[in-house]
Order: sequence, then C-alpha cells, then structure tokens
Amino acid sequence: MALDFVAGCIGGCAGIIAGHPLDTLKVHVQSGRGTALECTKALLRGGTITTAYRGVWAPLGGIAAVNAIVFGAYGNTRRTMPNPDSLATHAAAGAAAGLMQSVACAPVELVKTRQQLSKPGEGMPGGAWGGARHILRTGGFRALFRGLTITAVRDSPAFAIYFTSYEAMTRGDQSVMRVFAAGGIAGTLSWVVLYPIDVIKSRFQGDAAGRYAGAWDCAVKSVRADGWRCLSRGLGAVTLRAFISNGACFTAVAWTERTWQARVGEQTAHAQPFVHPTVISEATCHENSDY
Repeated sequence: MALDFVAGCIGGCAGIIAGHPLDTLKVHVQSGRGTALECTKALLRGGTITTAYRGVWAPLGGIAAVNAIVFGAYGNTRRTMPNPDSLATHAAAGAAAGLMQSVACAPVELVKTRQQLSKPGEGMPGGAWGGARHILRTGGFRALFRGLTITAVRDSPAFAIYFTSYEAMTRGDQSVMRVFAAGGIAGTLSWVVLYPIDVIKSRFQGDAAGRYAGAWDCAVKSVRADGWRCLSRGLGAVTLRAFISNGACFTAVAWTERTWQARVGEQTAHAQPFVHPTVISEATCHENSDY
C-alpha cells in the first residue's frame, strides 16, 4: 500500500505538471470561449504561460488523496481477486478505483475549473485552499461537490479502460519508451471514449452562476444551444494532453517502483547475505507488479 501511495503521488504530479497548460486550454474550449487557436492566443497573451497554469495548485494540492485512492484501490482490489493477472481483473479493479477516487476528484476539479475560467476581478482567489474556501463561503458544502455524480460516471469506465489497455500493452516489455507510449495511449483511449461526459462535467462545474439544475439539464441546454458538435469541442487539445500527461505519469510510477524495489533488494541483501540477490529481486517484483 505504501508503494501504491508513493508511486501514485509522484506519477500524478508529473502528469499534472506536464499536461496542465493543455488542460486549461481544453476547459476554455469546452466552455465555448472560442476555437483552440483563439483560446491559445488568449492564454499566451502578453508572452507568458502563467495563465495557462492557473488552477494548477488545486489538482497538485489534492493529488496525494486522489492518487492514493486510485493506485491503492486498484492495487488492493487486484490482489484480492481470484485471478489478479487477468485483463478482466485489471478492468474491474480500474472501475472500482475510478468510482472511489471520484469522491476526492470532484471537488478538486471543481476548484480547478472555476479558477481556470475566472477572470481578474471576479473574486476567485488562487491556490487550492483559497479556491475551496471561496466556494464553501459562497455556496456551502454542497457547492464544493457539484458534479460528483457525473464525475463518477466518467471515471469508473475511464479507469477500467485506462488500466486494462496499459497492462495489455506493457506485458513482457517494461522499457521506458514502451511504458511512456503505453501510458500515453491508455490515457488517450480513456479520454476519447468518455470525452462527451467530460465536456458536460466541465460546463456544469464551471457554471458559477447556477444556470444548470443538474448535469442532465446542462447536457440538454448545451446541445440545444451549440449543437451536438459541442460534445467534441476541445478533443484535439485533450488528446495531446492525455498522451503527454499519462505517458509522464506512468513513466514516473514505473521509475518509482523500480527505485523502491532496488532499494528494498539492497536492504534485504545486506540483512540476509546468503540469499541470492536475483531471488530477492524476482520476489519483490512479483509482489509489487501492479502496473
């Protein structure tokens, strides 16, 4: 469980830092603020990328809780099932992890989305805790969990696709390039399939004015106002962001696991000098080969 937590935190932070500018672009395009090119120009106006990283502290601030839930639930669910190495088990464990992490992810993404869409002078403070306190103060506890249901609807199947496809692509080859490419492709697949739901989630959570009564109301009004094409708005940005972010995430997770295993192997070898290091290494890898 400790390895799940540490690897998840490091991998999640790497993914957020690598992909947050494109996530900001995605949210702006999804919210109808212009084309990808128009939003890019607006975000980079003044020759700085500061605006592109607006709202980054919310996901970074919640990454420990979110990734502890995701990788912890995924790894432990796998280990308790009859055939932990089957792809069906990876899918079930991923779905369970996605469902559980949505409870922590929904308020984090709500704060991030509000900060990404806010304009100077609108009163939305920066920082994860500052943004969360502002929402609690202006809307109460329920406002912080606005969009929880649709987040769960998005995340449970998305993580089933995510972990299953990654596992299928990395069996027998854990090289750095394979891990990065598999992580990127797995993340891209999970996003593309569930992308329409993410568009509605972003619009619903970004609605500080209270125009939508619920996620379904948001979907109906969005399609009526902007047509069905609005459900694919920003897909190019999110595809690129998903590949970069998830490739970085899984590479960091794999690096953390290998570093951890090497360290444990060294300590065990010193404590038990008559045990061959290869035996220790294989046993350690089998015990922790969750991803």
